Formats: sequence, structure tokens, C-alpha cells
Amino acid sequence: MTVRVGHIRFLNCHPLYYGLEHCGVLEEGRDRDRPGRPGIEMYPGVPTELNRWLVEGRIDLGLVSSIAYGRNHRQLLLSRNVSISSLGAVDSIQLVTRKPFEDIRSIALTRQSATSIALLKTLLKLRYRQVVTYGEIDGSIEEALESYDAALLIGDQGLEALYFPEPGTTCHDLGALWQEWTGLPMVYAVSAAREDFARSNGPELMAVERELAKCVDFGRTHLEEVVDSAVGLYRFDRPSLTRYFALLRYHLTEEYQQGL
Repeated sequence: MTVRVGHIRFLNCHPLYYGLEHCGVLEEGRDRDRPGRPGIEMYPGVPTELNRWLVEGRIDLGLVSSIAYGRNHRQLLLSRNVSISSLGAVDSIQLVTRKPFEDIRSIALTRQSATSIALLKTLLKLRYRQVVTYGEIDGSIEEALESYDAALLIGDQGLEALYFPEPGTTCHDLGALWQEWTGLPMVYAVSAAREDFARSNGPELMAVERELAKCVDFGRTHLEEVVDSAVGLYRFDRPSLTRYFALLRYHLTEEYQQGL
């Protein structure tokens, strides 16, 4: 059988995908029906797409927003093998503004994330006690900042806002703000499977989860090769890529479960 696996179409998943390609998991012509080693078919998407696909049954297992897992936990099973997390700054989740933070009263939100939006609203309401109105980003960051005091950017757009800042803008890293406030790591995405799929295909699911964990470990232990493979595919230079990958954590340890 083949397990349908969703992965995030952002740079943060590049170490995982590099591991998939170099550990033979996505190797063409492999025996997909061999017991205990099912095939894997990858479905790339942005977090909000993966959240919807998993709930709808279009994929069997995937990296989904941690807030989406929380909202749908009765029909999903959490895997502790893979997550996307950070302890402090993450670089790819940025609140971009031309105003002082305390003067922000309106924010344009990305349509690509659920966890980042929930994190931002939690910080503003409970930590900063700021009353803010929200809209959606419709166009470029420059257009968003003409209508709103700030804009929330994630993924590669968040990295570009930080590494190639527009004149007069300031970036506030939500991972850093969360860690400063709570002392805890932030878990942005988790690996989860549909409960009905796990009930019917437990051994196959466990085999795929083990392979994904192996791929993550491969990517983390071959970081220089991962960076080499990313240069040219993305706008970022080697030092920026090295820094970014070093900030990310991919396993859901007990410490990170506390943050979750």
C-alpha cells in the first residue's frame, strides 16, 4: 500500500525532504507492497491546505498546524517523531511593521497559517493587552502596510521580510516573543495521522513514521549538504540558510510537548 503524506511547501521542510531523497524513501521502483515498508506519496502544500486535507481524508499523515491538531484531536493521532519547533527565534514567523510595537492597532494576516495567527492573537491579548483589528493580506507586503499597521508573514515570506527588509520596517519574531514571555519552546507544526487510518493500518503507519524520523535525523546530521542543496533554490545566502536550519527543531521531545 501507499501512504499519502503531506509536507509543508516551505524552506523549513527542506532538511526533511533532503532526507527523504537521500535515504531511499522516495526511490523510484521500490517495492511498494512489501509488508512493513509501505510506499510514500508526498503531497506538498501550505499549512492551511494540509490542515484541511488531513481532516477531509485527502492525506493519511502529515505535518499540520499545531492549533489545527488541537482543534481536531478527536479524529487525529499525534506522532512524537516529527514536528517543526524552535526555542526562541525562528526567523520565518515575523510581524512586520513601520510603527512602534505598542502603537499597532490593525494587522493584516497571512492566509497560509493557523498556528501563527493563534500565537499572535494570544501574545497581543494576554501578554501585551493590545486591542487590535485584523484583516487578510491581499497583495504585496507594501500594499498591506499601506492599509494596516502591521502584517504577519510566515515561511519563506517571513524569512524574506527579515533577511531583505523593506526600508523603514521592523520585524518582530513571534518565536522569540513567545519564549521571552513563557520560557517555553514553540511548536508550530506536528505530525498527525487520521485516527481511522491508524486503526486500520497501524503497522504501515508506524513504519512510515519511523522512516520519516530517520529522514529528519539524516537531514540534521548532514546540515552542510542540506545547505548546499538549498543554495540556488532559494534567495537566501549560505550563512542565512545555515542560521535558519540551526534554529529549527524537528522532534517533539517532552520539553517541546510542554510548549505545545
